[in-house]
Amino acid sequence: MLAIHYYLLFNGSDEIWHHMKTFYMEESTFSFSGKVYVGQNDIFDSLSNIRRKLKGDRPQEKIVHVVEKLHCRADGESGITIRVFGSLIVGNQFLICGDGVKAEGMPTLDELSIDIPSKRVGQFREQFNMQLGNLMSCYYISNQDLYIIQS
Repeated sequence: MLAIHYYLLFNGSDEIWHHMKTFYMEESTFSFSGKVYVGQNDIFDSLSNIRRKLKGDRPQEKIVHVVEKLHCRADGESGITIRVFGSLIVGNQFLICGDGVKAEGMPTLDELSIDIPSKRVGQFREQFNMQLGNLMSCYYISNQDLYIIQS
């Protein structure tokens, strides 16, 4: 569920973007392009900058995520590690697809007839380390690493 909500927010409207900040705590870290950002505000600012670059100036040229592989595993006694692999394509909506990956209510590649390799402008790998928060059954991102490879 985290991956779906995370990428829906990332690729979604500006009106709901501020909710991304709630995924992090002050001790959270985010690593991207050789830099480490710490805390909700720094992470949110960094993600907002990446989002602006992917969104571009014209809606028809927006770059969105296509999640092609998703791996989850336990991390310690109460943590979870999520690894996401996928493509960045020119499109208008986030997609989650791949062998064994299907999100309820989201279209499949077959339904959309999208040729991912022809639309690919890059690939991404992302790892989220989730820790149990203050409230029961609520997790936050304690550590996140993002790698983007241009095509």
